[in-house]
Amino acid sequence: MSCEICGKSNCTKSFHSIEEQTTFDDIADSVKDKMKECLIHRIERLDGHYHGDNFYLKLENVIKTIEDYY
Repeated sequence: MSCEICGKSNCTKSFHSIEEQTTFDDIADSVKDKMKECLIHRIERLDGHYHGDNFYLKLENVIKTIEDYY
């Protein structure tokens, strides 16, 4: 498994300075938050149906939405 920060196979995140780790985490967190926001928006737009109080979507449509996002 390679390092999250530099991608080298003989490195780990802990080998980098605290500043590098913090910068990486801040950027990664903002990317993950934006990705989550976009995926939620796309999934909310999928067609589904109500069964009682619950709203159902086809799992294959949700998976396709996630795969198509990247």
